[in-house]
Amino acid sequence: MRKALKLLDAVTDWIGEKLKYVVMFLIVVVCAEVVMRYVFNSPTSQLPVIQTWTGTAFYALAFGYVHMKKGHVRVDVLYARLSERGKAIMDAVLWFVFFLPSIGLLTIASYNWAVYAWKSNEMSMMTYWYPPLAPVRTILFIGLALFFLQGVAALYRDVYFVARRKAHD
Repeated sequence: MRKALKLLDAVTDWIGEKLKYVVMFLIVVVCAEVVMRYVFNSPTSQLPVIQTWTGTAFYALAFGYVHMKKGHVRVDVLYARLSERGKAIMDAVLWFVFFLPSIGLLTIASYNWAVYAWKSNEMSMMTYWYPPLAPVRTILFIGLALFFLQGVAALYRDVYFVARRKAHD
């Protein structure tokens, strides 16, 4: 199990580190569209789609990385007052109450959307350019799947901590 967790963390960390290039690309695309629109008075139909899809890829692929780094928002009214063991118990219970149903269902739905997009050659109707939706839907699924796997890893670590009273690497 230790090897699987290390591999998952390494993949998630690698993706998280590479996302800085996605952000830089997004900045270039946004700036290019602003220049085209307001300097040359010639907006494009492609750049807004590329902006949307790049932002989608960034957010979706960052979910697991942020979860691994414990960067998601928490309601600290009760949580901050708990012991480390109490936090692990609360995290494990809330994983089943909130994380599993919401992220589990989103992951399944995104998989179905991606499969449908590939099978039907689904096209975006955002613009007359009609780009295929399968790549962005696939990236969304990959991001949610990695997020879900990081959630499973966090649950395992919490249960391990509660049972053994020591952290799992």
